[in-house]
Amino acid sequence: MAAACANRRAGILGGSALIFVTVGSLFPFDRLTRTMDNWAYLHPNEKVIAQVGGSEYEPKHMEWVSKISPGEFRARVKDASVIVAHAGMGTIITAVENGRPIVLLPRRAALAEHTTDHQLHTANWLKDRPGIFVCRAENDLDSMIAKATTAAASEKWSISNAAPLEMTERIRQFIASAPQRSGWRGFLLRS
Repeated sequence: MAAACANRRAGILGGSALIFVTVGSLFPFDRLTRTMDNWAYLHPNEKVIAQVGGSEYEPKHMEWVSKISPGEFRARVKDASVIVAHAGMGTIITAVENGRPIVLLPRRAALAEHTTDHQLHTANWLKDRPGIFVCRAENDLDSMIAKATTAAASEKWSISNAAPLEMTERIRQFIASAPQRSGWRGFLLRS
């Protein structure tokens, strides 16, 4: 792990709060890593820890590791006040399960950050959900982190870990309208 910035004081998150940055385990994401390192430089009172994967860029202003175990990943999410991440579903689900606001910067295929733009589609799909803050570009990170820290401090805020009632009702109606098949329809309607 790289050396942490020295002389950190209580920050806007209350001193013991933490921003956990994660880029996933498959591809590097230097744009997010570099932007958050600059953010940490500009916010020396905030504690920022990053999992940077195979990034070529080495952060200078925040603690970082290349990879962490799944158990350590869940512990970091649980300990964090705010998560800043790529738009990977595993990270999003873990944040939701732990009730942590998450700021998403989707990878872009045009920048060779992924093979497709599915993260843009994921982020667009989730952009209006409570506790999920989507950046269109890296220069949105500062304002989205500010919104996420406000959400983290609010006791009224929460992310549901259940599908919206409208969605489950649509699925139920679809199943009910399906032709009789090998018995699965009745099983699903009783569930």
